[in-house]
Amino acid sequence: MFFRITIFFAHVLFLTTLHAQEVQEKYDFQEYIDTKQKNISQDVNTLFNYIDKSLGGMFSDSLSDSTCNDLEDRLDKAFYSGNENAIDEFFQNEKFLNETNKTFIRLRLSTLLQSKESTRYNYKIRAHIPLSRTKKNFNLFIDNIKDSYIDETNPEDDIENLPDIGVNYFSPEYHGIKSRYSIGTSGLNLYARARYSKVFNTGKWTIEPIQEFKFSIKDDWRETSIVYFDRKLKDTSMLRFGLRRQSQSHIDGMDYSLSSTYYHTIKGKSGLSLSQSFSGNTKYKVDEYDTPYSGINDYSTTLNWRKSVWRKWFSYEVQPGVSFHRQYDYKANYMIRLNLDFYFGNI
Repeated sequence: MFFRITIFFAHVLFLTTLHAQEVQEKYDFQEYIDTKQKNISQDVNTLFNYIDKSLGGMFSDSLSDSTCNDLEDRLDKAFYSGNENAIDEFFQNEKFLNETNKTFIRLRLSTLLQSKESTRYNYKIRAHIPLSRTKKNFNLFIDNIKDSYIDETNPEDDIENLPDIGVNYFSPEYHGIKSRYSIGTSGLNLYARARYSKVFNTGKWTIEPIQEFKFSIKDDWRETSIVYFDRKLKDTSMLRFGLRRQSQSHIDGMDYSLSSTYYHTIKGKSGLSLSQSFSGNTKYKVDEYDTPYSGINDYSTTLNWRKSVWRKWFSYEVQPGVSFHRQYDYKANYMIRLNLDFYFGNI
């Protein structure tokens, strides 16, 4: 009997020790990852601050640290106020990325599986660097750094994978109109962009028309019109309808689309969105021998689950969806996209 009790307690002691060791190893790993992310973020902020100070030294109206911090806060408030914008920021959607003045570097690892096309694996890096000392509303951006991380023979054109590097200027509002002007380069392709937007509040709806222009050496010009219709349903949810049209030199026809998206967040750490979109081109052709088609050429439905796990600087997205495209005779193309986002800097 005594022997059995001794064996039992020895077994319990062994399991407890093993569990404690696993907990300690897990804690050590988490502490190691946290430390690495914190160190990289500090390096990122130091680098951004150095770039800002270096460029700021070229101008006589350089700003103090406290003024810069206050300025960045005011810029964020100017471009982001209200629950709708908090939802945009959580989901890191196109609207947020086109308007934000926050400081960050985002690394995204993405996998797209499709029933009608081959699987794609790629990464993409995006960076925003406010230049508060240089001038009040300047922002340095580095975008479109992407490539395949599985297969070196990327199906996309290498020229399209060249990073965009340039400067944004957020002009002060004029009669409620927000303006942003950009000068940048993608490889040897120099370009200039202008973006204008204005918010109208009508009852329970917020309407925001946006007009964008882009002129470049390679593509000449491109213009895009977007209108967002937003309605706040609760503090954590929003309904958005979007209308979009775009025309570009050297490309026949005009692109157009209609989308509806429901956003819902859960305690700021999880979020769900459901989107339905219809898109087309007034002169769409599957190939050069096809007769131009002006109707809708793609119907797609996408469900997106986004969650900040473990730490604020690490998020994942799971996006199952289905698309019915004219290219495949409107037969279902089942898709699932997996994104992993890592953030460094001020998040």
